[in-house]
Amino acid sequence: MDPKEILSKEISGKVGDKINKQTIREKVDNFVRHGNMFLLFEVINLRKEIESLKEEIKHQRRSGRSQKSAQVLLIP
Repeated sequence: MDPKEILSKEISGKVGDKINKQTIREKVDNFVRHGNMFLLFEVINLRKEIESLKEEIKHQRRSGRSQKSAQVLLIP
């Protein structure tokens, strides 16, 4: 069996319910072609995604606090 197929099947088994098979195949092909450079860009993209999720969580927490404080002011 081709190493690409083995890797694709293994990844599909682990995250196939969250990522479609076409995306997995594309990622595996890019990994095989570009190796470490592909991994570097994936890590960079993941870091950006983590930072945006952190900002979103902070925003939700701030808006939740302001809603609670507004409720406290309105209710005697």
